[in-house]
Amino acid sequence: IALGNPGAAFAQNGEKNVISNQERTLVVYPTPATTVATVRLSAALRSEVSKIEIVNLIGRKIDEQSVFDKNTTEFTFNNLGSAASGIYMVVARDKSGKIIQSAKMVISR
Repeated sequence: IALGNPGAAFAQNGEKNVISNQERTLVVYPTPATTVATVRLSAALRSEVSKIEIVNLIGRKIDEQSVFDKNTTEFTFNNLGSAASGIYMVVARDKSGKIIQSAKMVISR
């Protein structure tokens, strides 16, 4: 009986972590993108985000958008036509510049 209780507590903590992560989501579509990509922020995440950036895998910024309206949930990046095909990261930063969420984005033509 004693061994079952710690396992149950661990499972509950694990579930809370998963739920917390699901509430703060950043979704990028379409996958793969060609010249336009849309980023959707969950309600829990959008109140914290100050800026959304698209960066390549060595950290070079390709594009960025500032978040002025905390009620906005979708951000469209229209000028990806000059970016090379490949894998990029979409990064959400808070007002101090700290990364609070990220997602992979693929550009393919």
